[in-house]
Amino acid sequence: MSKLKTKNQNTIYYILYTIPFILAFLERTVFDLGPNVELLTSAMILSAFTLNRKWTFALTFLVIALSDRVIGNSKILLFTWSGFLIPAFFSSSVVKTLYSKFDIQHSRKIFTGAFLTTLGISVNILFYLWTNFGVWLLDSFGMYTKDLKGLILCYINGLPFLKNEVFSSLLFIPIGYFVIEAVTKILRNLNLNKNSRFQESS
Repeated sequence: MSKLKTKNQNTIYYILYTIPFILAFLERTVFDLGPNVELLTSAMILSAFTLNRKWTFALTFLVIALSDRVIGNSKILLFTWSGFLIPAFFSSSVVKTLYSKFDIQHSRKIFTGAFLTTLGISVNILFYLWTNFGVWLLDSFGMYTKDLKGLILCYINGLPFLKNEVFSSLLFIPIGYFVIEAVTKILRNLNLNKNSRFQESS
């Protein structure tokens, strides 16, 4: 009975932790929040903190694959997919390695929220550098010359999109983190109350 109960509890937590990916999929396919205002990076970073590498990579891949089936993709598919999937693969290890080096008892939640947000912004910058390199490399419209000047111009033109991506991480990662923490605490308290009532009745 206890094993079944634990399994049900774990299922609830997994559902909770996958909600950001569901929202990321819907944002890409149903309610676009604006050019490069996206939820997938936030979902990935939150998953790296709450789940493991396998789940983070699989859910990120699933969102990209399914949403691209709906909205289509472009010739820089290799750069956009890898721009998400490479961080998804390594982010869990980065979170666990760096986070374990800090032992801050006071304001730990605030520190964690800031740490995850900083990591998200780092992913945004890497995505910007990588995908804009792809835009420059595969440019078939003659927008950019195939030299350093053309590459720099491509990066300059991409800055407004980077701004929106960074804004997304600054807003959605802290909100997502504190919501998940609050709901997790509520679920744990409910479970403790149920256990205490069960012990009293027995």
